[in-house]
Parts: sequence; structure tokens; C-alpha cells
Amino acid sequence: MTRKPRVLTGLFGHETNTFSRLETGLQHFDGYLLAYGDDIPAAVEGSVIEPAGTEQAAAELGWELVRSVVAWTTPSGRVGRDAWDACAGHLLKAAAEHGPFDGVLFSMHGAMATVDHDDAEGELLTRLRDVIGPDVPVAITLDLHANVTDAMARHADIISAYRTYPHIDQIDTVKRAAAVLDRAMAGEVRPVSHLARRDLLTGLDSGRTTTDNPMTELLARADALEAGGDGVLLVSVQAGFCPADLDQAGPTVVVCGDGRDPRFQAIAEDFMDHAWQTRHFDSNEYLDAAGAMARLESLPPGNGPVVIADASDNPGSGAYGDSTFLLAAMIEAGLENAAFATICDPEAAAELTAAGEGTDVSVALGGKIDPAYGPPLEVSGTVARVTDGSYLALGPRWGGTVQHLGPTAVLRVGGIDVIVASKRVQCTELETLTHAGIDPRAKDVVAVKSIHHFRAAYAPIARQVLICDTGALATKDLGRLPYKNLRRPIFPLDMD
Repeated sequence: MTRKPRVLTGLFGHETNTFSRLETGLQHFDGYLLAYGDDIPAAVEGSVIEPAGTEQAAAELGWELVRSVVAWTTPSGRVGRDAWDACAGHLLKAAAEHGPFDGVLFSMHGAMATVDHDDAEGELLTRLRDVIGPDVPVAITLDLHANVTDAMARHADIISAYRTYPHIDQIDTVKRAAAVLDRAMAGEVRPVSHLARRDLLTGLDSGRTTTDNPMTELLARADALEAGGDGVLLVSVQAGFCPADLDQAGPTVVVCGDGRDPRFQAIAEDFMDHAWQTRHFDSNEYLDAAGAMARLESLPPGNGPVVIADASDNPGSGAYGDSTFLLAAMIEAGLENAAFATICDPEAAAELTAAGEGTDVSVALGGKIDPAYGPPLEVSGTVARVTDGSYLALGPRWGGTVQHLGPTAVLRVGGIDVIVASKRVQCTELETLTHAGIDPRAKDVVAVKSIHHFRAAYAPIARQVLICDTGALATKDLGRLPYKNLRRPIFPLDMD
């Protein structure tokens, strides 16, 4: 009987906004997704996230998996030493104690920074190589918003990034990597990563794939090259993550070729030339809070809600989720039959849940972390609902996973139902509202703290989508962020 290939696997993912004041500790992973070893299959069963894809690929390809760690949490500030020591430490311990391996398939975000390492994934891959040696093929999967560094490309033979934004292809992304890794372990191919970048911090329409744009053009070219059978094994296009004070932040292309060959590097460079030439393309129109209210007034009536994305306070980009600028504008405009999801304010949530349903209250809402991004808002209203904040996500982004907002209350302020949560979670799921007794389909206006991922679940029910940038921590005005380590000059900070 032929021996099954032994593959070391796991997930350690975090999108780090290095300008955030909020350090990300082990407790944050534990409160979102954290499992070790043989507990992993049960933790990811039925979900659409990468480790579920790894389990499927292993069953289909006949691998023996050595599972290390699965850890993920909401984007925020730098990852603390306790989380790094626990999660990276568990991977490295598994690598040292359970080898030898025929291959590695490990999932990352690609924009993690810790209190000690600006390029955390590059550091982790370097340490992993020190344990397993230079010859074991290593495949990694990445978020489409990864900042791929030289160290990451040097130590990962196969790089496979999402090809959708909103990200709904996590399992497909793993299976693309697994297919190449399986061939490498069989000795059929010798994958090598060829990396290209330009002096770009932004580009490729931020990676959006819901419209025709430079990103979808490159992805179509990637599909054609991979199907061509000329040694191009995999092409990954990353739009980068802007609020990262990292020297090598920004868009990249990685061509995984069969062997090291200048023509593979030339393909990567040609793709990045396209990214540079189209750098000004942005499919979004960004409105301030007043502009969003004015646009609402001008829209004709229709079926379904107008969905307003509170984009610059998006927890999915590491923002604090407690900015009040948009909510204040909605209250001042006197909106009726509206919902706001969510304001992260554990103090207010505790006060409201203690008051109980049906109670009239006055509370200082939001703006607790940094009032510069939206000061506390003094509001009066009625506690309409109290929940524990936990629900099963059913949408295409996080389907099959349980999200935890912590103790949560719905505060009805005039005609607006405001979901006040204890934890920061990007609003990508309809269940964020429905678990609290709010039907978003029946609302005239729904505001969500997200920039694009919300579209997977909310665009199908929306009659119009508006994008609002109020200047919070995830603002598109990158000149407001105090970069110190980023290479300069760079677009759009120093050149047009």
C-alpha cells in the first residue's frame, strides 16, 4: 500500500491595522476562533473557511493531516506576545515534534503585525523553514488584501490568494494550493514563487471583484495562464492592506512557476505594470455623512433598503467600530424605519442590558476609544431588545461560523434601531440584525460598519448602496496616517 503524504496544516490569521491603539491578545482569538490539533475538524465543520477546505482537500487527495492551530479574530492593532507565543508556538512545536512531512499547507492573512514583528508571516515562515528544512514544499493561502513580502515569497513555494472580494472563495483558494502541493509532493513539479511589486500603496480598485475593473482583468489573465499548461502553476494577485506601517506594504503579484525561470518573473512584472497604469481607478464614490443624508433625500422610492456602508469605521480594516459621525447625521436627519449595525461600546451595552427591554434610557454612545474619530453621542431612546450577541452566520462570507458580539442591546432612538455591541465585528451578515429581531429587508435604511464585505449578503436585498467615509481610522485619506516605516516615495502619498 502506498504511504499517504503527511501534510502539516493550520491557520493563524489576523489583518493588523498598525495605527490602532488596541492590542490583539490571545483572548481575542479565543473569543472568535481558536482550536488546536485534533479539535480543529469539529471547530470548522460545516463552515466556508480555509481549514474546512483543507479537510476536504486532504480527503479528496488522500493525505494524512498533522493539524497544528486554527486562530482568527477581528482586525485590530498589533498582535500581542501571548497570542504569538501560543499560536505560532503551537505550529512550530508541531513541526518539530511530528515530522518529517511531505508538505505544508498553512493559511494566513498576509497582513499580520505583532508587537515584535512588522512582517509576522515572513517571520513565522522563516522560523518554520528552520525547523522543516529547505526541501519540504510549503503552500500558503492568503487574503486578497495580503502585503506579500520578500520573506514570505522566499519561504513559501506556493502562494494562493482569494480571488473574490467580498471573500467567498476560501475553500476554492485552499484547493488551488492543495492541487499544486500534491503535484509537488509527487515530484511532478518544482514550484517557485516569483514576486513583483511597484511603488504602490493602493491599486487594483482595492481588489473588488463585484464590477469590471483592473483586478478582474488580471484575474481573468491569471485563469488563462494557469490553463495554458506552459509551466505557470498558480498566479496570485494581492491588492494589499493600506493601514499597515510596513516597508513592503501594497499590491503584489506572485507567479508560482514550475522551476525558477525569468519568464515567470516577467509575467509578474507585466501584471504589476497593469496595476501601476490603472492606479487611479476606484469604483466607489465616497460620501461624507452630510452627503450621504443628502443623497438619501434625492433617491426615488423603491423596494428594499438603502444600505449605507460606514466604511471608514469598518472593524474589518481594524477601525474601532465606535465612530458616531454617521449615526449622528442619521439622527439629525430624522430618519424613520432605519437600523444601524453596530456601535461597539461595551460600557453602553452593559448599561442597556442591565436596564432591560422596554426601558427608556439616556446614554453616552460610542467614541470611547478615540473621540477624534467620532465623540460620544448623547442619545435617549428605548431598549427594544437584549441578546447575548451570538448567532450562526449563514451568509457567503462567514457561513457556518458563530459570531460573537458579546452582550448586545438594540436601542431605539427615534426611528432608528441601533445595535449596541460589546465586541468589534464587521457587519457582513444579515444575522447581525435578524438575531436581534430586526429584519433588514423591511427597513428603509440600513447602515453597516463595513466597506465591501457587506455586499455579499446585503447587495441582493438593497435597492441602493452608498459608501460613507467620515474620516475614521480606516479612512481612504491615507495622508492622515502617520507612516514611519513605509518605503517612500509611494503612490498615492507622494505621487499622483
